[in-house]
Amino acid sequence: MKLFNIRELYKKKYKEYIVGSEEIEKHSVYLVYGEASPGETREMTPNCHDEILFLLSGDARLENKDLKILLKKEQAVFMSKDEFFTFTAQSDCKYIIAGTHTTMHGH
Repeated sequence: MKLFNIRELYKKKYKEYIVGSEEIEKHSVYLVYGEASPGETREMTPNCHDEILFLLSGDARLENKDLKILLKKEQAVFMSKDEFFTFTAQSDCKYIIAGTHTTMHGH
């Protein structure tokens, strides 16, 4: 067992807090915590990962060329390794992403 203080794991590149392979010394699973202000966008690109995005608070829009979804507080969506979305916060948002590596690759 390992204990993590999520606020110590901020990754500037992603603007998120990530418990990943570097922290757990395995390449099997990871956890992401993010916050976004109204109008702020994030690229949700699982890219060789399966992910579940859970919106803890706020409202957000997920969209790509084929799909537009309004995501409300306490809703979750599954994103497969080949799906790519733009996440746009409609209000102050807090979210969690839980993911797994579906194919071995380097980071």
